[in-house]
This record gives sequence, structure tokens and C-alpha cells, in this order.
Amino acid sequence: MRLISLASPCLLLAAAAAQSPAALSEDRLQSLEERLTKLEGAPAKTSLSAFNPALGLALDFVLRDRDGKANFLFRSAEVNLEAPVDPFLKGWAIVNGSADGVEVEEAALETTALPGNLTVTGGRLFADFGRFPHFHDHELPVIDRPRSIDSFVGGESRADGVELSYLFPTEAYLRAVLGAYDKLGSENDRVDIAEGRPFDEFTYLGRLSAYQDIGADHSVELGASCAWTPKRGVVEDAAVTGNAFAESTRKNTWRTLGGLDLTYRYQPAAGGLYRGAVWGTEVLANNERRFGPTTRLPTDRVRAFSGYSYLWLKLGRRWRPGALADLAEDLDAARAITRTYTAFLTCDVTEFQRLRLAYSRETGNAGRPEADIVGLQWTGILGHHVHGFRDR
Repeated sequence: MRLISLASPCLLLAAAAAQSPAALSEDRLQSLEERLTKLEGAPAKTSLSAFNPALGLALDFVLRDRDGKANFLFRSAEVNLEAPVDPFLKGWAIVNGSADGVEVEEAALETTALPGNLTVTGGRLFADFGRFPHFHDHELPVIDRPRSIDSFVGGESRADGVELSYLFPTEAYLRAVLGAYDKLGSENDRVDIAEGRPFDEFTYLGRLSAYQDIGADHSVELGASCAWTPKRGVVEDAAVTGNAFAESTRKNTWRTLGGLDLTYRYQPAAGGLYRGAVWGTEVLANNERRFGPTTRLPTDRVRAFSGYSYLWLKLGRRWRPGALADLAEDLDAARAITRTYTAFLTCDVTEFQRLRLAYSRETGNAGRPEADIVGLQWTGILGHHVHGFRDR
């Protein structure tokens, strides 16, 4: 019996060896066919959210003290959704809720497969003017938007319209943008977008931007923008002036807003992502005919300038100190200037949570009293919330 038990495995091995290679191949093919048949008949395993857009939420709160008077500000709860529409188009929407209410900040479609390096973007978008104008508030390196941008652009560069961009086929990054919008600036109150008007009262934009690496550690980004509004129709407020025949002004009401922006980055190749420095500056020039705020009668044409410059240091994974200087002339009186000097310290607690402490000194001869402003900002990100490759 012991001999038989020892011989059995040997007999099985001999039988297997006796089979021809063709027989073994046929058995394997048959096994694979059976498995494939089972897979084809099985239901597809997909998530119920497979076709939902990427979703994110940014929460931004600020505690601010201005000359001994403090308040806590719920600045925004910003929801963004983004997804491809089809192989040729993508779309996104950004809805912002704040203490002032809920509004749609962005809702746009953008082509992804046009020939000739062309891209078309349309809807409600942040017009590609300058650098800081198309940053959301919680993306800025400081707590408050620089006055030079806030007054000249009118807050963020939000606009309803369409943009055409062209990426030049060059070794260095070179991009041109043409845009047409109902107006430029979310807080620009020169026109009422709810009312129809001629196309010569729309705003048209041209921008050229370039980017170039300088060695392994340095890079420079340069941009030039110009927004042009050919006409502006303004009707006199007869209730204030007492004129029985309210006059409408359209002659010599064109406006140009130009800007130059420069950004230099030092990112040591051996230092990782958390070492380096960013220096940026932006200069704006506004040229337009002004109107009385109450009478709405035309006054002088004023050419005013503004700009800011900032330095932001990266000292590791968490700490980023910096400083910003901002000078803004009054749009109605070019020699009246508001100067704001800010020192700030950012702590990236994690990649999804940020604290920022800032102190600002505001001075000038624009009729505003001098002020000392201290702010503490707390920002948190939930889910997918990306506006672009801002801090590289």
C-alpha cells in the first residue's frame, strides 16, 4: 500500500507530461473563453457619481480691526463645479455666498479641441486682464484686494462675454487674448448690464502674456493688457439739476484702462516646493471722461495711475512672510493718492487650511483719514477647488 501511495503522484506527473502541447494550449484557450463570457455578461461596476462634476468648497473668514473698531466678516462660501461636457468642451461654475447674498461669480464654457492653438471661452468669466484682477479674494497673497485694483478695475475682473485666445507655437510661452464683454469689473457701476445698448458701449480687451524659465531656479512672467470702451451713454439726472430737458452725453466718452504686470519667481531646484520667493508688480493707467456722481453731468477727462508691488517668501512647508506697497490715484482727481503699506505672514497649516495675519498702514491726501488695520484670515478648502496654477 505504501508503494502504491508513493507511485500515484509519479503516475499523475507522467500523465501530464504525456499530454501534447497542443492539448494544453486548447485547454487554456477554452478556460479564457469561459472567463470572457462571464465578464461580458456581468453588469458594469460603476459609481453612481461617476458622471458628476468635480466639486469643491472654499470657506473664508476674516477678523479685522480698523483703528480700534473690530468686526468678524463671513467673506465667502465659494462652491465650484467643473467637468468636461464632451471631448470638445469643458464647463465650470462658481457660486459664492456671503453676508451680502448669493451670486454666480463664474459660469462658463471653454473649447478644448479647436485647431490652430485656438481656444474660445464664453459666459460669465473673470476677464484675462492683468494678474491680480482675475484672482478670487481668497487666492490673493494679502487679505484685502489692493486699492489700485479695487478702484481702477472695480473689484474682480468679472465680465459677461466671450474670449478668444491663441497660443503661439514658440519655445517660450506666448499667448494672446481678445475679449468682448458687457463691462469689466464686478463692482463697475458705469453701466447697467440688464439694459440693452449699442455694441460701441461694450468693453473690448486685448492681452499679450509671456513666460520664460531662466535657468533651473528662476522664471519671469510678463503681461500687457488694454481694455477699451468706445462710448458711454450717460443721461443727466433732471431731478437733481432741475433741468426740464435731461441731456444725454455720448460724445468724447471713450475709456481706456491699460496695465502692465511682471512676476519673478525664484524656485531652487534643490530646495523642493517649499523654498523660494515671488516678486510681483502691476501698474494701471485709466483715461476717461468723468461725470458728477449726483448730477451725472460730464466733468473733465482724467488720466490717473495706480499700482502695487509685493514680495512673498517661502520659508518651508508652512511659513510665508511678505510685504506689499500699493499706490492708487483718485479717478476724479489724479493728484489725490492713497498709499497702503502691508506686512503679512501666511501659515499653511495643511494644504487645505490656511491662516494669515496682516497689518496695513493707510495714508494719503485723497480725503481719507489715516488708518491702522489688523486682520486675521482663516481659509479652508473642501474637496476639489482649483482656479489655476497660481503659485508656482
